[in-house]
Amino acid sequence: MKREPWRRVCIAVGVTLFAVAGARAAEVAVAIDYNAPAGVSRMEIGVTHTHAMWENGHPEAVARVKKLLEEAGIRYQNQHIMGWGANNPQPSPGVYSWSSLDRRLDLIRSMANTIPVITFCTAPGWMKASGKDWNMEERVAEEHVQDFADLCKAVALRYADVKHFQVWNEFKGYWVKGGRDVVRFTVLYNAVYDAVKAARPEVTIGGPYLPMGGRDLSAVDRQVLDYWRQHAHGADFFTFDGWLEGWPPGGKTEEWMMGRTRFFGALVREFQTMTELPVWISEFYGGRSDNPQFTAANHASCYYHALQSGTHLALLWDGVGLGQLFTRTQTADGGQPTPQGLVVRAFNRHFAPGTQLYRATSSADDMEVLAARTRILLINKRPEPVAVRLEGRILTLAGYEVRVLDTPG
Repeated sequence: MKREPWRRVCIAVGVTLFAVAGARAAEVAVAIDYNAPAGVSRMEIGVTHTHAMWENGHPEAVARVKKLLEEAGIRYQNQHIMGWGANNPQPSPGVYSWSSLDRRLDLIRSMANTIPVITFCTAPGWMKASGKDWNMEERVAEEHVQDFADLCKAVALRYADVKHFQVWNEFKGYWVKGGRDVVRFTVLYNAVYDAVKAARPEVTIGGPYLPMGGRDLSAVDRQVLDYWRQHAHGADFFTFDGWLEGWPPGGKTEEWMMGRTRFFGALVREFQTMTELPVWISEFYGGRSDNPQFTAANHASCYYHALQSGTHLALLWDGVGLGQLFTRTQTADGGQPTPQGLVVRAFNRHFAPGTQLYRATSSADDMEVLAARTRILLINKRPEPVAVRLEGRILTLAGYEVRVLDTPG
């Protein structure tokens, strides 16, 4: 069947295309040049599973979420070894308890085409100075660093289908006055790296999972990364997390958050001046409001800039459990895609790694456009409708609308 030129593939924000009565939409000119390749996408979007335990909801809703995750192309799915939905895997020396971690990995495997990821964090209480399991912000005691490395090795051997591992989480417990304790952290990182690589040299291991909040890269951050790069025994990818609004989030206007969406792309470009490793955003937090259309459009713009920077992977923290991508699963009618979930599906399906991109320009900074051979993505960052002139035709996008179009012909 011949495709209809400019057919609307999906309206990711979940609203019907409309023109507001009595309102005149500003006009923006958008142009695509298919004779000008503009790089190749490397990025896809995945999730980290946490303690929300959405999989324990109503069976119909849980089945719906699994299907929607598959349809959205959410392949990379991450789980920590302890905490965030997993119990203590080694309650005492030489004694293992794998049941909860097994269940989480089985959940990930139950969906088609998934790529499981494991994060080596946190440590059992007996490896910490306090002796308390759920002191999540506590580092591993020096005398137990090798014990933790051995636990990570046991995890890697048990879950032989897992090929990707992240070391620790946000420098938890590795702080000194004035900054991060990168020296002690790197000792831990190297112990884990050496133990896991010795057991399974084919896997990929990344770090240092640097917490950036909403901050731009500082001189102190650069010193931390320089030390880790120079002293780490190896790494296959580089990891950090970022919050568009900083921590704690909240108190920012929609206008401020829309003006900040270049944050992730700019940060990745800064990191690329320091390392040639593939970049993973281990925790990706875009802006939010009570308006789900705004949240979807804001995340779409954040993804757009991250993709353009060469980011390889963006992991959404608790992307399912907190209702970011799908509604809650407690009732039979739950597990429905949110506007943001449809945005993620659009990026993963139409602009997946390996997709050739083409030069796309817009006469307005708040109308963003991404073009591949078969699809065009438009992001209206304004709260009001906008008329878009594209190849001689006028399309009207609603406020905060994200739209995917077939390319003509």
